[in-house]
Amino acid sequence: MFPLLKYGDAGLEAYMAGVSPDAVRRSLAKNRHGWFDLLNLTSEAARPFLPQMRRVAMAARRRYYGKTVNVYAPLYIGNTCVNSCRYCDFRRQHAGTARRNLSLDEIRAEGEAVRETGIDSLLVVAGEDPAVNTVEHLAQIGRMLKGMFSFLSLEVAPQSEDGYRELFDAGYEGLVCFQETYDRDLYRDMHPAGPKADYDWRLGTQLRAGRAGFRMLGCAFLLGLGPWRREAASLAAHAFHLMRECYEAKIQFAFPRICRTDGGFVPPCEVDEDDLEQMMLAFRIVFPQCGMTVSTRERPAFRDRIVQTAADNMSAGSRVTPGGYAVLAKENRADVAQFVLSDGRSPAEVFAAIRANGQETVFKNWDSRI
Repeated sequence: MFPLLKYGDAGLEAYMAGVSPDAVRRSLAKNRHGWFDLLNLTSEAARPFLPQMRRVAMAARRRYYGKTVNVYAPLYIGNTCVNSCRYCDFRRQHAGTARRNLSLDEIRAEGEAVRETGIDSLLVVAGEDPAVNTVEHLAQIGRMLKGMFSFLSLEVAPQSEDGYRELFDAGYEGLVCFQETYDRDLYRDMHPAGPKADYDWRLGTQLRAGRAGFRMLGCAFLLGLGPWRREAASLAAHAFHLMRECYEAKIQFAFPRICRTDGGFVPPCEVDEDDLEQMMLAFRIVFPQCGMTVSTRERPAFRDRIVQTAADNMSAGSRVTPGGYAVLAKENRADVAQFVLSDGRSPAEVFAAIRANGQETVFKNWDSRI
């Protein structure tokens, strides 16, 4: 559980087992919501209320985001990693992954390929390799890419507050960090070696970035490692904490379902689409002002549906290997991804699907901080 929660696992389980249909109805009828409403809406008792949850979530989504859908792309700059995460094909022990760190010229070519699609928001992603992806190196990349994109965000190894301040000054304004699991014991088991084994250092990532000036703080756990309702309760508590401590920043949620890997990892608590939808609807209702991303790990039909009721942010044409947009094609090499993409549509096809829903694709809805 999130460390600042007064509830332990047993108390949480007891509460959620006792949620009644009337408690769900009361939470749905509220205008302002708290942590216990999130528990009510993610409980088993709420499952029959999914049609009502869709209506309430859609109203909340439209109130804050209208019919717009923000679109972004991830850019993987490297996949070397010193960690031993049991569920990841980028882990250092996995010999089946082709390792590569892109040069600045290659990163520029990748960025140009993404920008040609019309996408104006970029998420820079890298494996945790402190010898390569130093703050100075990431800052250099940020200064280069800021000339191409209106909004840059990062998904890299956790940094110090001073490090984040330097990265913010270089042009990055958003940060994404998955806690993976809020269960300390499970976290320890899934991360047996490497810098990522430090639970508390990772947990404080968004707080350090927020204090350094970052405008968007992305939070998530990996669905499938632990019981999803318990993890969702911790994610909500984490978000409420960040909203108090970093009130000038926007909180953004993601709900990535962990995949079975080439290395043989099978998620111990696999999550189905109905579970995922219930959770995303509940978070939209309880956190109407926060951002929400739907992953390319999900089927196109699910993504197209959930951006109408809950999510406001989605990637398009994603490539999850260094060089996947331009460099590998030039070298006539295969794209070996970090995880399986269920939505392989091109950006143009994603944009067309958004328009077919009666929604509007947004490439830029912010002004520069300078």
